[in-house]
Amino acid sequence: MKIIEITNTQTETYILDKYATLADRSVMLKVGGSVLLCSVCVDYENPSSEDFLPLSVQYVEKMYAIGKIPQGFLKKEGKPSDNEILISRLIDRSLRPLFPKDYPYPVQITILVMSYDNKIDICQKAMNLASICLYLSSIPLTQKGILNGIRVMRRDDEFSLCDDLNDLLESKLDLFVSGINNNVSMIEMQSLKTTTQNGDSIIENANEISKDDLLEAINLAKKHIETMSMLYMKHFEPFILEKREYEGSNKLDLALKESLEKEYTDSIKECLCSMSKTERHTQLIALIKEISQTHNLEREIVAKHVFAIKKEIMRSMILNEGKRADGRNLREIREISIESNLLPKTHGSACFTRGQTQALVTCTLGSQNDAQTQEGILTQGKSKIIFHYNFPPFSVGEAYPIGASSRRELGHGNLALKAIESNVANTPHTIRLVSEILQSNGSSSMASVCGASLALLGADIKMHNMVAGIAMGLIYESEERFAILSDIMGLEDFDGDMDFKIAGNEKGFSALQLDIKIHGLSESILNQSLEQAREGILHILSLMRNVEIKPNYELLPQKESFCVPHTSIGEIIGQGGRTIRDIISRFQVSINIDKDEGIVHISANNKDSMQNAKNFILDLLRKKEKKELPYKVGECVDGVVSKQVESGFLVDLAQGGNGILRTISMQEELQIGQALSVRILSCSYGKTELEIIENKEENAENLGV
Repeated sequence: MKIIEITNTQTETYILDKYATLADRSVMLKVGGSVLLCSVCVDYENPSSEDFLPLSVQYVEKMYAIGKIPQGFLKKEGKPSDNEILISRLIDRSLRPLFPKDYPYPVQITILVMSYDNKIDICQKAMNLASICLYLSSIPLTQKGILNGIRVMRRDDEFSLCDDLNDLLESKLDLFVSGINNNVSMIEMQSLKTTTQNGDSIIENANEISKDDLLEAINLAKKHIETMSMLYMKHFEPFILEKREYEGSNKLDLALKESLEKEYTDSIKECLCSMSKTERHTQLIALIKEISQTHNLEREIVAKHVFAIKKEIMRSMILNEGKRADGRNLREIREISIESNLLPKTHGSACFTRGQTQALVTCTLGSQNDAQTQEGILTQGKSKIIFHYNFPPFSVGEAYPIGASSRRELGHGNLALKAIESNVANTPHTIRLVSEILQSNGSSSMASVCGASLALLGADIKMHNMVAGIAMGLIYESEERFAILSDIMGLEDFDGDMDFKIAGNEKGFSALQLDIKIHGLSESILNQSLEQAREGILHILSLMRNVEIKPNYELLPQKESFCVPHTSIGEIIGQGGRTIRDIISRFQVSINIDKDEGIVHISANNKDSMQNAKNFILDLLRKKEKKELPYKVGECVDGVVSKQVESGFLVDLAQGGNGILRTISMQEELQIGQALSVRILSCSYGKTELEIIENKEENAENLGV
């Protein structure tokens, strides 16, 4: 067993070679009251023959970590939560560039949260722990160093590092950056909405961030990452396992590749430049079949070499000619078409088409009871804005049934939600957005952002600013020789070096997600990418603002809120909830009562139902009020003390009924049966509050004697 302690802002204790020792490498981390265990396992017996890295990352939260039993019927925690999947993806996307591109052995990285004290950024600690465990394993990595992540927040106009997720409650920014040494590997960012009180009104601010401010925040994160990378390496380098050699499964036959290049480069280029994604694929498959038959070669071998040549041709065209496969220049956006409220029975809808990517987004409005319940060690409560992203097989021309949502779909939906969430004005409605990807050829998540903005406006939901999104790409050879691509298509995403999704408006950026395949992204490339993205976003917004949006008000649900006395809430609910259930059933409405504020929220599918339910409740309270004795506030009456209760004394009044005399209002002890004069402080809906009159002269004066 080895124990390593590292002190930065917190003391981190790492325990090696004690727990889960049958894994290739395992490390336990203790920080305060939080405990995480990470393991790395490699299947050296079954190398993969696929052309992608067989890496799987699983972040697992156990509810016992916070002393709770999971709700619902899934008591065994068998199904990963949304939060677990999102953090798993975050770690996966950060670690993947560290592996050799041709690494063939399946790798499983598992991070268990076994105890959590709610005082750390558990996402950051999980990522750092996974990177340390990977660094210590037998897997040969492409970079020497330990990747780590850090979160940056913004209070007022100052950026600072965030070690505690609770601090984000007062932040305008949630920026997560991971990297190794001085290189950025992954970025996720979301602007956070804030509210301020200005007199009687509340002002909301979406807090979009400018390019210069964003770069400042990223540079702050980079400095921390570089320092921590060196610190971690100093402590962990002596404990690295011997790296195990491997033979890549996708090595090319250079002689065969050269031969095919000489004979078929023009044909491959012709296929590459086909205008349609489907045409390109069909022509390439036909060419591969032809080559296989002509040269008597296995089709899989031919395909591997043809696709490698295709990749080189595509990259060469961009770097040498400034020309892309579909004929666009580097900054050009594909043709855009927009349809608003094309679905007649939805609350709001929009179809956003950009090139061969098409997103049909719907907006559905519900009541507070429709809010999505979240349960996890980090996510407690309800979410009023829900975003679901669906990627059916037919969107890419594939023939298999639609199944459960994938990790990718969940990640894209979460990114789209981050992009628009801060710009949605406060509303009593629960909002569900669903993006159906009808066609996909790159940047479908950003098309969903554009469609969501239009669908929200089509449902008459106010937005502070309309939001658009764009995906940026990169073809990189060196710091002196590279090309940044606006609005990438699928081919440029697959064979390129960067997928940089950016959303925002005229004021700045609201969300972004950066994934790269190279060993780091320089500040100059990052700066140029953001500037070029901003140009694209402004162009798309100009087209979106030209769309005529007409909400169908007859279809939109009605909602109204009104105040009632706290003492009347029980009358509305009724014994065992009988009265409120009757109202809901009779008028086909949804009712939510805020007991703390004394507010009744009514939602209905039409105005008549809502108004009838409201009138029924108000009539119910009026009838109750009429039953009460007609005392007026300020009136003085005689009474007799009848009973002592916890909050004071009950006083029987001369004209009938009784009232409560608070203990705090009395200067002397009262006796049961004692006669006294009291003044009416309040009299509403069956509850009468009193105060004692200290002398008869005051009583006479109030009575006008």
